[in-house]
Amino acid sequence: MSQPATKDAVRTCPVHDTLHPPRWAPTPIRWQHTDIGYLASWWLALKAIRAGYRHTIYEYATELPGQDDIVVARAPLAKFVVVRNPDIARHILVTNQDNYTKNAEYDLLAVAFGRGLVTDLNDELWQRNRRLVQPIFAKRHVDSFAPQMVAAASAAADRWERHGGPVDIAAEMNYVTLDIIARTMFGIELDGRLAEQMRTDFARLLTLFGYGFLLGVARPLRWRADQLSKRGPRWLAARAPRMAINELRRGAWVIAPRARRGLGRIERFIDEMIADHRSGKIAGTDNLLALLMSAEDPETGYRYSDLEIRDEVLTFLGAGFETTAAALAWTWFLLSQHPQARRRLGQELDEVLGGREPTAADLDDLPWTQAVVAEAMRVFPPIMGVARTAKADDVLGDYPIKAGTSIAVLMHSVHHNRRVWENAYDFDPSRFLKENLDGPQRRAHIPFGAGKRMCIASGFANQEATLIVARLAQRFELDLVPGQRLRRELTFTGGPDGKMLMTVRRR
Repeated sequence: MSQPATKDAVRTCPVHDTLHPPRWAPTPIRWQHTDIGYLASWWLALKAIRAGYRHTIYEYATELPGQDDIVVARAPLAKFVVVRNPDIARHILVTNQDNYTKNAEYDLLAVAFGRGLVTDLNDELWQRNRRLVQPIFAKRHVDSFAPQMVAAASAAADRWERHGGPVDIAAEMNYVTLDIIARTMFGIELDGRLAEQMRTDFARLLTLFGYGFLLGVARPLRWRADQLSKRGPRWLAARAPRMAINELRRGAWVIAPRARRGLGRIERFIDEMIADHRSGKIAGTDNLLALLMSAEDPETGYRYSDLEIRDEVLTFLGAGFETTAAALAWTWFLLSQHPQARRRLGQELDEVLGGREPTAADLDDLPWTQAVVAEAMRVFPPIMGVARTAKADDVLGDYPIKAGTSIAVLMHSVHHNRRVWENAYDFDPSRFLKENLDGPQRRAHIPFGAGKRMCIASGFANQEATLIVARLAQRFELDLVPGQRLRRELTFTGGPDGKMLMTVRRR
């Protein structure tokens, strides 16, 4: 069992800026509707940007003074309620989920990634698309992708042995997860130059829209679109939501032309993959793209157009590889700081696998490996949070809210709630062994969300992360290169901000 870290150990940890609140956090918990408060919110946001997100909204919202379950905060162009209590989060995402819809912040993602499952705000269309995509991520399909996942991890291991020196584990995990998506989505292997270009393009897109999320730039445009939809002429009402997206897109591309060019490259690549599958140039029906192209709504018989397929693939690429890669980078960091947990991991892999490659059938026999991944995703959730808007008045804990209230459920806040998690900032995989995991903790672990809008590929991502950790930890131990100042960036995934250099030692 991993020994819990002491408070002093956590404070001297090389990523302590990520684990503790900003020194400049304001003491008032609730902003007032005054010009001073409005300007102060701008100042705080700009200060965070100038600091390179040295301290992120994760820790800011988690560690504001007091133990309130709800914090009312203001971005420069928006006011929103931050939920820190796991029971209230579950009320919003599961128990009373029909009263909450995704809000304007998802228009930011739609600018780049189109209207896929993650970004679709229309409940009726979302339900149809969910029926189309759900069978693709059935367990039998996910299990069938295990060999490709392990092959990508083995390719990385071979590359590290040839390289011989320290590796940037943040970049390496991006390469591995991109490789897995190429193998499972398209049935191909990416060459190194294309993989690096796609990684860079997606990083720019996610960073750009992370800024927009912080500043709340989508909200006034969504409000204007809603007003036009309700009060404008019929022809304008139908176009208003798309007009809001187009205005966001124009503004984004003015300030980030390289991101626009990167998105164009990604879209052309996906279009080529769709065309190659249509023409038979790429054969096979055992990849995700082929399954999407043949998907049919069991209720209506509807099938995706090629443009809709591109949007779903873009969503899966954008939300898929970066989230898992960020979680894996922080997993290796945490293991490097907790040698007892790492030693137990190696022992379990030796006893169960005996040197052979892991398979999907081995996962139930690797409880410590699964616990390591689960605890790493608790400490460093791979999704920043989820945003919702209340359709009708509701009560969150003891707090009444009005219809139209914007709500942010931050995974970091829920995962570090001290009422649920003892020594919440300690890395202790034993929490997730079956004999130790109680009901409140199980409900408070939501790395991929919860309820009907939970990430549809969570099973894929969990299997992928566990198999990668198993395969690489079989062969190597990774140690953090001393002297680095690690920070967590404010994108939708919260990966390392910059490089995370680690030495690779053969076991």
